[in-house]
Amino acid sequence: MRVPPKVLCGVVVSAGKMMKAVKVRTAKQVYNSFLKKHFQTYESHLVSDPTNSLRNGDVVRIASGWHASKHIKHRVTEIVAPWGPPIDERPKIPSDEEILAMKEAKKAAKMERRAQRRDRGEISEEAGGSQSSPGGVEALMEVAS
Repeated sequence: MRVPPKVLCGVVVSAGKMMKAVKVRTAKQVYNSFLKKHFQTYESHLVSDPTNSLRNGDVVRIASGWHASKHIKHRVTEIVAPWGPPIDERPKIPSDEEILAMKEAKKAAKMERRAQRRDRGEISEEAGGSQSSPGGVEALMEVAS
């Protein structure tokens, strides 16, 4: 069973320094039991922005979901309030279906390139599909004997 994505709202604090990624600051309430009072703190999230449409200062809605990489665990779902150029002048933020279609197209192109290389004889039949141990230990043992 898949857990529904956690939706957060935050401000873009770093954009344009990483390809297809931005840093978003979200607010969080923390309770101090000694003072018996809530205080506001902030969390920073690296967020996937596949079309590079976000700018510093944008207020955005992000959702947890597909991990784009080791550290990027959120994706942009909508721009709530733009800062700078209006939303109409920026690239469109892709929906979940569009992201899935892009991933499938990229994988299909990869498999086609692999098949072409296999037909030309550049790679062997078991390349990419072998179940050998990591690091090629079996191959080293064959060479040693």
